[in-house]
Amino acid sequence: MKDALARHVLASMRCGVVAVDPDGRLITFNRPAAEILGAGPEDPVGRDCREVLANCPALAHLLLGALERTTLPDRAELELEIGGERRCLIGFSLSRIEDDRGTLRGSAIFFKDLTLVEEERERETLRNRLANLGEVAAQLAHEVRNRLGGIRLFLGLARRRLDGDAEGEAYLERADAELLEANAKMGEILNFVRPVRPDPRPADAAGLCREALDATLARFPGAAPRVAWQVQPGLPPALADAGQVRDALANLFANALEAAGPDCSLQVSVSAEDSPVLVASVLGNTVPGLKGYGEGRGSRIRIEIADDGPGVPPEVLRRIFLPFFTTKEMGSGLGVPTAQKILDAHGGALDVISRPGQGATFVVRLPAAQPEESDHG
Repeated sequence: MKDALARHVLASMRCGVVAVDPDGRLITFNRPAAEILGAGPEDPVGRDCREVLANCPALAHLLLGALERTTLPDRAELELEIGGERRCLIGFSLSRIEDDRGTLRGSAIFFKDLTLVEEERERETLRNRLANLGEVAAQLAHEVRNRLGGIRLFLGLARRRLDGDAEGEAYLERADAELLEANAKMGEILNFVRPVRPDPRPADAAGLCREALDATLARFPGAAPRVAWQVQPGLPPALADAGQVRDALANLFANALEAAGPDCSLQVSVSAEDSPVLVASVLGNTVPGLKGYGEGRGSRIRIEIADDGPGVPPEVLRRIFLPFFTTKEMGSGLGVPTAQKILDAHGGALDVISRPGQGATFVVRLPAAQPEESDHG
C-alpha cells in the first residue's frame, strides 16, 4: 500500500526525480525527469545511471558523488549540456537516501527546468540595457540629425555659387547623398530605441510570413530564392500586431537573403506547439505577493525560416542579438535585434540555430490566440 502510494506521489510530482542505489543503478526515474532530459520511452529503472544519463553525464556524476559525501548542495543551479545539442538550466537539490538505521540506500536528485526563467531574466536584462541605451541614443540621434540638416542647408547655398562648375556640382551631389544616407541611419536608430507597443489581435501567421517575404523581395530586385513552405493544417491564429510582426519577419528574410545569396533555398515552416509559460505571466496580479515562477502549459505558434547559406560562426552567433553588431560592410546591425525586440514585446521569442557550412535557421515563437480572442478578432 505504502509502496503504491509512493509511486503515485512520484508520478504526480512536477519536478524531475532521479534516484540510484549504492551501486549506481536507477531506482526512480519519473516522467518529468524523462521529459527534461529527453530520455526515451523505455523504463530505465535497474540500469546503470551512467548508461542512462550518458547524454548528460554531469547528472550521473552528481548522483554518484552524493553516495560518498555528507554535505550536499541544496537549491543549486546547473547548466546541463544534453547530448551536445541543447543546454538546459536546472535548479536542483541533492539528497542521500538512508533507512531508519542510518544505512545508506542511495542518493536522489530533485530538479526543475529553469530555462524559461533564465530566458526571462535575460530578456529583462536586455530590456533594461536597451532602455538605458535608448535614452542616450535618442538624444545623440536628435543632435546629429539637427547638424545634418544644417549641413544640407549650406550645401544648397554652396551649389548656387558654383555657377556651372560640373565637377563641383558632382561633389556636392555626392555629399548630399551621403548626408541622406546618414540621416536614414539616424532614423533607423531612433526607430529602434523607441518603445514597442503592440496592439495584438488574432492573425494568420502563415499569411504574415508570405506578406513579409513579398515585402523583402521588393527590396531585393532580381532575387529569386527557391522557397519551400510547410504549414500545419488547422493552425490556430497567432496573437500579434500584424504590422509589427510582418516587419520583424521581413528583417529575418532579408538577413537570410543577404547571408545565403539572392538565389538561395529557403524553407519556411509554420506550426503550433505546446509550451511552458510562466505562471506569473498568466496570473498577473491575481495572487498577492507572488514572487517566484512556476510553470503552466500554453500554446504558441512556431515559425522557422531556414536558409542554405554558409551558416553563422560561433563567435558571431554569440553576438547576433547585440544592437549595432554587424559583419556586413553596409549593415546597421539593427535588423535582427529589432526583430527580437518586437517579438519580445509580444511575449514571444527569437532564437537562431546554426553551424558553419550548414545554413542558419531563425526560430520565431508567438503566443497563439485563445478561442475567445479569436471570436472577438
